[in-house]
Amino acid sequence: MIYAATTERSIAMVLLAIVVVGWAIYVFVNIRRSKGERGSEIELAANRGSLPDDETLEGSRLERVQAFGVLMLLIIALVLPIYWLREGGRRAGAEQGFGERAAAAGERLAQELECVVCHGADMGGANYAPVVLDIGNQFSDQDTYIVKTSWRAPAIDTVFTRFDTDAEKLDEVDEVRQILNYGRGVMPAWGLPGGGPLTSQEVDNLIAWMWRERIPDEEAAERARAAKEKEIAAHPEKSEGQVLFELHCARCHTPRWPARGPAQLPNNGGVVEVMPGPAGSGRYGPALNAVSLDRLFPDIEDQIAFLTSGAADNVAYGEFARLGNYGMPGFGRILTQDELRAISEYERGLDPAEQSTVQFAELHTSKDEQ
Repeated sequence: MIYAATTERSIAMVLLAIVVVGWAIYVFVNIRRSKGERGSEIELAANRGSLPDDETLEGSRLERVQAFGVLMLLIIALVLPIYWLREGGRRAGAEQGFGERAAAAGERLAQELECVVCHGADMGGANYAPVVLDIGNQFSDQDTYIVKTSWRAPAIDTVFTRFDTDAEKLDEVDEVRQILNYGRGVMPAWGLPGGGPLTSQEVDNLIAWMWRERIPDEEAAERARAAKEKEIAAHPEKSEGQVLFELHCARCHTPRWPARGPAQLPNNGGVVEVMPGPAGSGRYGPALNAVSLDRLFPDIEDQIAFLTSGAADNVAYGEFARLGNYGMPGFGRILTQDELRAISEYERGLDPAEQSTVQFAELHTSKDEQ
């Protein structure tokens, strides 16, 4: 199908050559058959020569002309439908070829931008993005600390299972384009609208590359299922809802969750254990608890539906007509309805009073370790 355009062009060139040769033969024959000058202009006039009689004009000659006209109509009647039937394949081939060239350009651009440094060489989010945070004097009454931590970047081979979940073609992608243009969380803005260095065509090329490399929903769901089972086996004291929340939601709804663990203090050489804040107390996303969710989604079924599809641009959701945007993904393509219900029940059981508490880590400097 991708070669349809080349085939049709070849056929058109052959037809054009036949027409040109035909006209050349016609002109040549008429020149050869033209009369030489035999006298005055009056003698050369067409109506002065001998013309065919009525029997010839209305007989075999007329039939030949009519047959030629019918032949031309037959050619037109056959060629136009055949061309029309092949037009869809030509367009599809052109679109596929354009998409493949854009994806190849996006892959080269991703290599130049070193996207794999954060998102992994296999696009599975296996790497960690270095992030520098100013945490103020959380670990001391006097000193201000800059924490150098490592955040695990999300997988981008499954990005279309969370964002633009209804997109069936590249030109229907909008949420991922917004993220690339304006950034999200610690991810910087790459597009010109958000102050980044990439043109709209370069952003489109990156999208084409990610679209080409996306994995099937079944594989993404199996990956999520394996991660859940691994965490449940490692932490049997946690409920399924808590495990799923920590795997898919805590990154945006729990303070310092992506930065948890050992972190360096570049300004004094120390090391600190960064502890996440209270579960669901909000960070990039809003706080989730028994009070806020009961007011926003009085019916838990509405919350489950929202988790399934995510937020749509300029579409109100919840009791207070909060407007959706590309910040909230949908998880209906990788998590079951029972798993989404488990998450909803866990979130609706969180206590806002406990979320108001602040936890800090113990500070261990290189001096303390000596």
